[in-house]
Amino acid sequence: MPSEMKYHGYSYLLLSLLVALTGCKASEELAEVSAGKLLDEARQLLDQKRYTAARDTIFSLRQHHPTALNVRRAAILTLDSIELLQTRDSVASYEQVLNRERERFASMQPRVAGRTNEAYYEQQRLLFEMQQHFDELCAKAKFYVRKIDIDKSEEVEVMNEK
Repeated sequence: MPSEMKYHGYSYLLLSLLVALTGCKASEELAEVSAGKLLDEARQLLDQKRYTAARDTIFSLRQHHPTALNVRRAAILTLDSIELLQTRDSVASYEQVLNRERERFASMQPRVAGRTNEAYYEQQRLLFEMQQHFDELCAKAKFYVRKIDIDKSEEVEVMNEK
């Protein structure tokens, strides 16, 4: 009789373990579905150029669904896309401002009535700083283009391994 009780004890333990594993699998699938909905929402916000809301949605996805690894992997690309598109928009608008300031500077003279034109040199300094900022924005955009290419190639590698 004691050996039969041991056997029943092991079978209950095994059954409990199987139920727990099944529950974990169902929980992971539910997390993937819920995270997928958030990812879809972030992509819709991105299409609407609502970058901050899209970024916040991705961060929420990461916080609330840490086990939804497949969706989180796709969210990385979406987050990089958010950064890239927002930076490109910033570059375009900043370039317009920079061009206006360049035109203003081109109309100025370094000397007026034989005296140093302080406004000219102030504009020159401003243009230099603006050009530096513009170059940084362009470098940021290039960084995200390269990062997206790398992330996509890594995603293909992961898919090929499966």
